[in-house]
Amino acid sequence: MKNISNGMDKAYDHKKTEERIYKFWEEKGYFKANPDSSKDAYGILIPPPNVNGPLHLGHAMQHAILDAAARFKRMQGCDVLLLPGVDHAGILFEGTLNKILEKEGTNKQKLGRDAWMKRAWEFKDENYKAFHDTWKAMGLSADWGREVFTLDPKVQKAVFHEFKTFWDQGLLYKGAYIVQWCPKDQTAIEDLEMEYLERKEKLYYVKYRIVDEPEYITVATARPETIFADVAIAVYPKHPRYKKYVGKKAYNPLGSRDNALLLHIIEDNRVDKKFGTGALKITPGHDLLDYEIGKDNNLPILHVIDKNGRMKELAGELQGLKVEEARVKAVEILEQKRAIEKIEDYVHSVPVCERCKSIVEPLISEEWFVRMKPLAEKALKNMDKINFLPKNYKKILSDWLREIHDWSISRSLWWGHRIPVWYCEKCNPNREVGKDKDMTISIKEPGINCKTCGEKHWVQDEQVLDTWFSSGLWPMATLGWPEETKELKRYYPWEFELTAPEIKFLWIARMIMLGLWFKDEIPFNNMFFHGMLRDLLGRKFSKSLGNGIDPYELRNQWGTDATRMALYTYSIPGRDGKTSKQIMDERAKNYRNFGNKLWNIARFINLQKNPGMKIIRKNIEDLNGFSGTTEDMKMVQRIYELVSQVTHHIDSFKFHYAIEKLYEFVWHEFADIYIESLKRRKDPNAYHTAIWTFDIILRLLHPFMPFITEELYSKLGFDKAEGYSESLMTESWPK
Repeated sequence: MKNISNGMDKAYDHKKTEERIYKFWEEKGYFKANPDSSKDAYGILIPPPNVNGPLHLGHAMQHAILDAAARFKRMQGCDVLLLPGVDHAGILFEGTLNKILEKEGTNKQKLGRDAWMKRAWEFKDENYKAFHDTWKAMGLSADWGREVFTLDPKVQKAVFHEFKTFWDQGLLYKGAYIVQWCPKDQTAIEDLEMEYLERKEKLYYVKYRIVDEPEYITVATARPETIFADVAIAVYPKHPRYKKYVGKKAYNPLGSRDNALLLHIIEDNRVDKKFGTGALKITPGHDLLDYEIGKDNNLPILHVIDKNGRMKELAGELQGLKVEEARVKAVEILEQKRAIEKIEDYVHSVPVCERCKSIVEPLISEEWFVRMKPLAEKALKNMDKINFLPKNYKKILSDWLREIHDWSISRSLWWGHRIPVWYCEKCNPNREVGKDKDMTISIKEPGINCKTCGEKHWVQDEQVLDTWFSSGLWPMATLGWPEETKELKRYYPWEFELTAPEIKFLWIARMIMLGLWFKDEIPFNNMFFHGMLRDLLGRKFSKSLGNGIDPYELRNQWGTDATRMALYTYSIPGRDGKTSKQIMDERAKNYRNFGNKLWNIARFINLQKNPGMKIIRKNIEDLNGFSGTTEDMKMVQRIYELVSQVTHHIDSFKFHYAIEKLYEFVWHEFADIYIESLKRRKDPNAYHTAIWTFDIILRLLHPFMPFITEELYSKLGFDKAEGYSESLMTESWPK
């Protein structure tokens, strides 16, 4: 950079500096990885943020941590690939866009698929620009020429290869099974994509009359509206009151005695003895446990709630009502029939979609699934190869893998990778999958004729693949897999990955399984789980709660370096942090003042410098001809200790400890004691020790405070001809 060592301003102005410095770094190509380099490779994979809105404070903390690691490894002499990317975020993106369309007086059905997709790509581009600018403003030193979007052609190629491989291996199947259905987003979701909210509701004790008996079985339920679809009553084995009725039948209290389906009374050890009366109504079409009990007992499946969250024809006069409206009406009917024994207050966890917060309905839907047991078993054998931070996440993930169930990978959306399956519309109008059905799987629409009719009436599956189906391939697809590219050979497995714990199963576990299944290697060597940033009440930041903190606003007020330093204080592995705008302002202000302290130290050193003195790196590093005092020698010893401590903390991914050590040393030892002593001593020779120490301080601080350290480096008169670099970013890490 241009040497402007004389005439330093009285204070550092981040607004005049940061954009200029970032542009300089980019123009010099310092962020670019080189797959042909002879240096050791170090790959860092950025978790792709969802392309549905601006980046939040959690993203900013992630990117600050990743960038510190990248800058540190570059200074240690590694060829670093910090690879950026963006996720299409199927359900969340589509839900956000559909809300906008509704406000405009239209919807996806009115627009049609082609027009809707055109609008979706426009919306994607708008959001992308907004947070891409924030990325750069935070100083992220990513290789932007390698940026990847999860709907890019090369990712699509990887996803379809994944799909076809699973099909060829017999791990894919399609069928009608019970799934978690979001009525608002109109798609199946995974159990992992639900949240549980505690709600105070009513627990209804409903009487089911025994056929040919004057007595009844009482069942406790919070969902009387589903009684229309009951097919059985299950009691726990050897129930003291109800075991004598096992094998008999009962009437459905919401049905007519003349035409109601009779309910089988069965025993099952999955019935909770402590809940209600120890008897459970079995509704296989609307409850996961009931579905399993019904399947094991060959019970029929009835449906009374549709995919829009409304009552079906089976509900009789309640048809068309929303679920909660139907609940009120169902209770009224039961009370009229004197079928309710009692009603209690009931606090329980209600599953809601994590994205739109709608109550999730378990129901039967035809979906695509992947058999996960073989993948999980291979992952479990290789978990020791990954360094988890904190360590306990190895056990958390392993326990989940041992209990894994098949993965529902189809989503009833338009935004995403469309399932690459074509059916003959003439011969297979119901789009069934099986050995007796003619089906083609291909990345492109098949050009062959149907083997049954000899014609071409192919139609593609309407659904798209789960977002995590592509995101799970992120470590490989970003490097060109399934092709054996030189990038894949050099940077896979990645050295460092991080994420919030909330997607440990959705994303991290799947990346591990898919990486081992397709590459026979773990996807990353170090897996860092940072804590969640929450408000002072412990809640997640969200737009609906209005408790969010805009990292761009913090950066504008206090500068990028100060904002990053404030975020590192929350970077303890696995530990959540509570914060607020006021707290973030206080911490960022403190680190802004720390930056000013660095600036004042540099101004003092510049004023003490002998005219024409050359700062020669070799002489300073070797301390040739050093003639300092005992005080100077103590400073030399302390800076070596600091280098060792900071290096150890960064190598251990304890960034919060590293900045704490640097802050304490710079402010309380170097500035308050040593620099103040120089003012009293007025010894020109002490300049060598001061500049030597400050040079190392700048290098140690650069991964965390890249802008001000670069600016100070350019102002202290370091001569490239005497062993210094053109930029602090390309300097070597102190040893």
